[in-house]
Amino acid sequence: MQEEQQDVRRQFTKNGRRTGLAFVILAAVLLEAIAALQYYYTRNVLESNLEKQVLIMLRSSAMRLDGNLNAIVGQATNQIWHAQQRLDNPEYMARMVGDLVKHGNLKLQGAAVAFRENYYPDKGRWFEPYGHWQGDSVVVDQIGSASHDYLQMEFYKQAINGDTLKWSLPYMDEIGGASEVVTYSLPLRDASGETVAVLGIDVTTGWISNTLTGIRLHPSSYTLVLTEEGVVVSAPADSICSKAQAKKIAAMINDPAVEKEEESGGHVHSFKFYDEQNGQPAHVYFARKKHQPKWMMVTVVHDNEAYGALETMQRNIFWATLVGLLVLGLIITLFARNGRKLQESLMQQQRTERELQIANGIQQALLPLDEPSLRGVGEVEVEGRLIPAREVGGDLYNVFMRDDKLFFCIGDVSGKGVPAALIMAVIQTLFHNVASQESNPARIMERLNVTACRNNPTEIFVTLFIGVLDIKTGQLSYCNAGHERPLLAGKPLDAMPNMAIGVLDDFEYEMQQTTIEAGDTICLYTDGLTEALNAQHKLFGRQRAMQLIARLNNMPPKTMVDTIVSEVKQYAGHTEQSDDLTLLAISYRPTH
Repeated sequence: MQEEQQDVRRQFTKNGRRTGLAFVILAAVLLEAIAALQYYYTRNVLESNLEKQVLIMLRSSAMRLDGNLNAIVGQATNQIWHAQQRLDNPEYMARMVGDLVKHGNLKLQGAAVAFRENYYPDKGRWFEPYGHWQGDSVVVDQIGSASHDYLQMEFYKQAINGDTLKWSLPYMDEIGGASEVVTYSLPLRDASGETVAVLGIDVTTGWISNTLTGIRLHPSSYTLVLTEEGVVVSAPADSICSKAQAKKIAAMINDPAVEKEEESGGHVHSFKFYDEQNGQPAHVYFARKKHQPKWMMVTVVHDNEAYGALETMQRNIFWATLVGLLVLGLIITLFARNGRKLQESLMQQQRTERELQIANGIQQALLPLDEPSLRGVGEVEVEGRLIPAREVGGDLYNVFMRDDKLFFCIGDVSGKGVPAALIMAVIQTLFHNVASQESNPARIMERLNVTACRNNPTEIFVTLFIGVLDIKTGQLSYCNAGHERPLLAGKPLDAMPNMAIGVLDDFEYEMQQTTIEAGDTICLYTDGLTEALNAQHKLFGRQRAMQLIARLNNMPPKTMVDTIVSEVKQYAGHTEQSDDLTLLAISYRPTH
């Protein structure tokens, strides 16, 4: 009998282990499937946002380059008329090129005016006064000679014959600064309209590279500039990208055998590239400038920086899943030995913790990504911050650009925990969907209100502020649903409170409008700012918050948000955060 009981126990334990093993295997498959699906969709989102960031960065690089080159060309063009009135004065020509270089503020490597053969008989066959930097001063030399026969050079021949060449291909300037330059050519004409000389201004390719150095998506990403023929005009330092690698990228761009993809609606093209210099796979994005010179703007982004965080997260999820499965197997074994209740308790605890972690990750993923288009590379500069008090919170903010309008919102869901987080996710997603089609903030608010009122047995409500800023005119349209009034230029915005959404589904919201002046900043916040507690259980207070924001009004949004968060943390000390803290600062800086 005793042996039979032992056999039964052994059989029970064996069956329990088999069932547990099968359960572990099934769980592993499901979790890996979910992780793979999550990775796939997250990767697609990251790729889409990277394409937008690259397009904005390339446009920004082109605008900065055009601005600097146009300033130089404009300076030279202004001198043409004066020079054409003084063609009988070769000494004036020498002074002119010296002044051009001197007033170029180190942007110009040199400037030269090259005359037709024997134009000034007393100057000989060649006359080419050349102004250039020598140390900290500008000197002018007559460099035309048999050893420097400019009559045979590209910049002179094409301009003197009336061709349309403006910027030359890069070449080594041996006489001037002994560096690689590109030359912009302008004709000088006499009273009869005949071209008698060519004014050339030299810009080093190194200066062009330095102009673009500060614009990059990631620490090791870099920008190249190519001519229409695919010649490298500008490349970063050899430590980042060697000349051989730059030429290889240029060749791949012009090679039809290299498979290329259209990005951002055809505005940008890309292809895969293995960076042998740092041993990392990368993507090359390129687009042609709209304005002269129509050079090719190229940026190289390494996959480990663009998607490294995602890859790390995927590995962490794998190891966390593996560890979790091992623990789960142990729990199942203990369940077979010690009973079902202990096993279910442990599994429930793990599920709850993991769900909260996933919920927190989803909440953070719903927040707008850090795009250069909203970081001071256009007419607006935006900074947002959400600091939840728990694993999941009920605050929200969103901001995005559409049709030259900036759509933004900030809100606070009543209550705490998972119910508030679910409402937050719905409102966050619905705002973006509705605002993608509707531009009236009151109508957007009404549609959100109808959804919030539907199937709301717990009577959760949301205070919400919605704004639409026309970045071309500075007109701000907005609607406030019971939220804290934002501060515009350090003063409270005239905003009717209306009713919070989720209370009455037929409430009619009203839109208000005002005009934001250039340089003004609007700061939005939730009551996590005003109701922050210190060790004496005293509130931070609305008056203190308004004074702080007014003091920071002229600072960049990121500095403003960082300072406010720092001030609140310093005020609270070691007191546990009692409510979610959300800040959104928008600075209007039109470029026209």
